Amino acid sequence: MVVESGLAALSAVFAVAWVVASLRAPRHTGLPPAGGRGLVWLVAWLVPLATLACFDLGFMVSPEYGRETERLEAAGFGRYSVTVARLAGDPVRGDNASDEPVFFETDLVLRVPYENGWREVTVPGMYTRYGPPKAGMSIDVYYAPGDPRPDSPVLEDGRRWGTGVIGTRLILLTFLPVFFAGALLTGLLRHDMPRGMRRFAAPVHLPALGIALLGLLLLLPTALGWDAGGLVRPAAFLSCVTPGAALAWVWRGSS
Repeated sequence: MVVESGLAALSAVFAVAWVVASLRAPRHTGLPPAGGRGLVWLVAWLVPLATLACFDLGFMVSPEYGRETERLEAAGFGRYSVTVARLAGDPVRGDNASDEPVFFETDLVLRVPYENGWREVTVPGMYTRYGPPKAGMSIDVYYAPGDPRPDSPVLEDGRRWGTGVIGTRLILLTFLPVFFAGALLTGLLRHDMPRGMRRFAAPVHLPALGIALLGLLLLLPTALGWDAGGLVRPAAFLSCVTPGAALAWVWRGSS
């Protein structure tokens, strides 16, 4: 939470610094100065990268989920074979295709060995193939033997997202449109970049800054792990349009 808040504050400081520097810069008349490729490259690649960041943050796990994952991994979370102490419900045969193995779902009480002693843990809806489970048989579950908490999770499927934002493959996939958009914007801005984009003008840039701030506010609930009744993730994805919308507003107002 400290890192996310610090980055948001740093973004606001940079925006204010640009406004002050623009207002204090000497005014020029006549034709636009030659060069200015630095600003072209900055704008052309910053907008697609900001859009990518908003999109990727939409997949970010909550900070609490990340802390729980780190806690479980430190306690040896993994797949282990444990013993069925007794059945906590009647086995229910599942519907399956005729060419696939028969399976059953049953609530089971498992005898689980932890570092601080044995525990009996009830796990609902455990899956077994070919036949119903029986007391004394072994079954695989995911748990953390070194976790001392009484409510430490014991799961049939223990795969976790981890503490990162999204998978490496998805990040690489989303970089492809970023390269395309960055190259397209670079050529467009080098050909015709309105001079008014360089200097702060309240009617042009304040609405654009407001759009960018809106995108930041839409991302904060996801970054800070807030719970807003299922609206956090859609808000994060909605923020993807704000970098492009801010650029479009400035371009339109500066032309």
